[in-house]
Amino acid sequence: MSVSRSHFCNLLSLSVLGLTLSACADINVTVGVSGGDGGGGPTEAQLQAMTATQNGGGGSGAELDTGLGSSFVLFQSDWVSKLVNRDGGGVQAAGVNALYSIGAYRDPNDGYDLKFFAVDRGNHRVLIFNSIPNSGAAVPDVVVGQADMTTGTVNGGLGAVNGAGLNSPVFVSVCTDGKMFIADQANHRVLGFNQVPTANGASADFVIGQADLTTGVSGTSATALRNPYAAHCMGGKLFVLDRGNHRVLVYSSVPSSNLPAASYAIGQPDLTTGSSGCTANKLNTPYESGTHDGKLYVADGGNHRILVFTDTGSGNPAAETVIGQTLFTSCAINQGGGVSASTLHWPNSFNFSSDEVMAVSDHSNSRVLFFSLPLSTGGAAFAQIGQTDLSSNTPYDPPSEGTVTTTKGLIFDDGYIWIGDSGNKRVQALPLPY
Repeated sequence: MSVSRSHFCNLLSLSVLGLTLSACADINVTVGVSGGDGGGGPTEAQLQAMTATQNGGGGSGAELDTGLGSSFVLFQSDWVSKLVNRDGGGVQAAGVNALYSIGAYRDPNDGYDLKFFAVDRGNHRVLIFNSIPNSGAAVPDVVVGQADMTTGTVNGGLGAVNGAGLNSPVFVSVCTDGKMFIADQANHRVLGFNQVPTANGASADFVIGQADLTTGVSGTSATALRNPYAAHCMGGKLFVLDRGNHRVLVYSSVPSSNLPAASYAIGQPDLTTGSSGCTANKLNTPYESGTHDGKLYVADGGNHRILVFTDTGSGNPAAETVIGQTLFTSCAINQGGGVSASTLHWPNSFNFSSDEVMAVSDHSNSRVLFFSLPLSTGGAAFAQIGQTDLSSNTPYDPPSEGTVTTTKGLIFDDGYIWIGDSGNKRVQALPLPY
């Protein structure tokens, strides 16, 4: 394993959420790493600490530092194309159909290497790059959900629900211990893999939301899901964004077998209620969760806001801060008026940088917003990508370098940011606008 620069983090215990978060300092390492080979690289303990930080914060995983010197586009041949499967033809490794999210995670079962993941919802698959791409010519190494890189059928072409196929997957994450979770939303389940697959067509080891790997029914209970949209390991717990039931399910320990029961819910008063609402302790189609500085953040998409919670140690907590709205009981698109620096329209993902900036995917306003931390209720973004200014939301067609349409998935990379530009079927790596 070769690491050009990374974030070494001394773990700091924060008890507010019952999570273990960290304070980070940059270190430079340039030598091979094999668990204390005497070459001056990170030790096994240091690599474990990095993994805990980068895999354990939710959002899209790790903050990168790849040394990018220029922008590039992945899954398209140029900046003005938005072709299905890269060239408008059949399924291929280098293209996508309805890209939904992206992520970067360390794999403790493969030398702690940072890997890049892309969820290709329209082709019912997850693409895994065994190293972080550095140009538009990069192709994935492994596919999950299909037997090969040229197939894109529901449930792997097997018809019935099974352990190796997917139906409109939307999110993938990797835990500190190497478990991988895929939100297989149209099958109303989250698939669990004991480790990141290294060969095409791998079958899941266990399932959340169903009794077995061949069932795909929806429900509202401690063990059932309805169109789940994400799953994150954070602080020894698993947080599942159960979008159709308007809640975040919290499992007090990370599951490892079929049909685990959630311990409690965020957004609902109990584990049998699935109604939406617009208050400090209700949600409407949540998409994303993540932690920063001891607080839990939730992208409450249908309420067009981001909620911030200080105490989520038990069920039905109330948020303490909201952005996108000025009140906890106001939930209109763009606050019921025109787009501005403080409004949102279906926010669906976010991520944090080490210099205390939060990026928010403002999906239906076709832009990415940047907020200074800590957030304050009703606060305004200070910069954006995708538009000419903070009061525009034009869906540019054809696209160009720096325009975005229906974004999902954000990864900071030193002076750049990676954006899952779903509507244009591509990933852009662009300079930060500040």
